[in-house]
Amino acid sequence: MIIRVMGEIEIHCFEQKGETASADKLSALTSIDSPGDGDIINWLGKALDDAGAPSLEEDASWREQVEIAASILAAPILTKADADDFVLLLVLREKWPVGTKARFKAVADRVGASHTYRLLTCPLQKGADISDEESLSQAEAASLRAMVPVLKKARKQFANSSGLQQFLQQQN
Repeated sequence: MIIRVMGEIEIHCFEQKGETASADKLSALTSIDSPGDGDIINWLGKALDDAGAPSLEEDASWREQVEIAASILAAPILTKADADDFVLLLVLREKWPVGTKARFKAVADRVGASHTYRLLTCPLQKGADISDEESLSQAEAASLRAMVPVLKKARKQFANSSGLQQFLQQQN
């Protein structure tokens, strides 16, 4: 299965083979104590939203951490997927409601992030090839097109996600 994880700044694509990693392996790499899905999402969002983070192409250890986090979050889909399936995971900044900032800040601080993030899993796309950029681009476009109604409905929830807002403006 091919997993493409798209954050605010960074986009990373990799092939998931075999078993998914456990949250224990991620906590050993990232020093998040007993992470739940929310912590993993926020850590991954921070990792893909940090301009000061190492480049995923240049730092194998950092890339491994991002891939472990993404594969943990994609695990429910992996049971239904074939080797040539493609899934796009969107990790988007969440807008904090007025009056509840302290609660959201505490959740973000747990992983050292300045925002909280939400994970949106796009529908599986069939027939993608990791070695063919055109195939990946078509699968990504089909995934995003399928999510447009959901994204438009949740537009205000992701008001802090500039990339999403620009994408939705282009869809009008």
